[in-house]
Amino acid sequence: YGYTTQYDEVFDAIVWWMRDQHGAAVERDWITLSPCVVTSISLAVEAYSAPGDRVALLSPLYGPFFTFSRAYGRVVADCPLRVESGRFEIDFPALEAELARPETSLLMFCSPHNPGGRVWSRAELERLLALCIDNQVVFFCDEIHSDIVYPPARNVSLLTLPGAEKVAVVPHSIGKTFNCGGLMASFMMIPDPNLRGRFQAAANRFHVADVNLLGKVALETALSPEGAEYKRQLVAYLRENTRLVVERLRAAGIDAMLPESTFLVWSDFRQFGPWRAVFDRLLGDANVALSGGEFFGPAGEGWFRINCAHPRAQLLAAVDRIVAAFQAP
Repeated sequence: YGYTTQYDEVFDAIVWWMRDQHGAAVERDWITLSPCVVTSISLAVEAYSAPGDRVALLSPLYGPFFTFSRAYGRVVADCPLRVESGRFEIDFPALEAELARPETSLLMFCSPHNPGGRVWSRAELERLLALCIDNQVVFFCDEIHSDIVYPPARNVSLLTLPGAEKVAVVPHSIGKTFNCGGLMASFMMIPDPNLRGRFQAAANRFHVADVNLLGKVALETALSPEGAEYKRQLVAYLRENTRLVVERLRAAGIDAMLPESTFLVWSDFRQFGPWRAVFDRLLGDANVALSGGEFFGPAGEGWFRINCAHPRAQLLAAVDRIVAAFQAP
């Protein structure tokens, strides 16, 4: 388990997976290995913005997008998503105004969305891409959940859109699809040589431009035809898990978004009081610890994220305890 070099089979597997599973013609030179997507978020903020710059985010959004932006002295420019008919929608007028500001240099985005499980349409992604190109804003598009999508929804990788090669910075990982987060093996896909060079320079400064041997072996093994079959079975199982969880919560009067992707259910507990009191009740009465919505930015307060990637019997027993703790007598 000593030091290892990077070898062709790892990159060949990534290229094959992106082409076979996402229809994206990724070139070998576009790829940079990274320990995890959270590392890549940190490096991207450092590489593509300067202190005092504005980083555009659409809350609720995975917490490290906020924490790293602030840690590097950037201004968090939050353009909250709207909830319409039980799903998230982008406030394009607000985002367009934000991206037009000269001090806004970076858009950080999740596709599919974490925590809401929204799969963005081709038209939405094309509009976002056009705004970034027009305003010379780097488009960091986190696609870590893009393998777990429930038909008829279909993920559109940003890398399949014309013009993406100008501004796109796209991380992916085996961490979610194959439950390999602990192996610390992810990758970045950056078509533009200048943007790629800036990211690689940041990775080299922090000595995180590679992954460990077991991570390399896992990448090569998982991103394969056998891995695709595993993924097919996984998605079918997780789809039923999320459906059953939403069904039980809604029956108890707890509003929850039915995800189009991910193994996450975004649930609204605001009717039950302040989030801290709700968390204590979840822990004390239901014996369940959920991710609190405040981790996902201001728009998340009062919501909780339920991870449904568990054996079904264990998951539903936990949901039944939540329902018993909060259902009106």
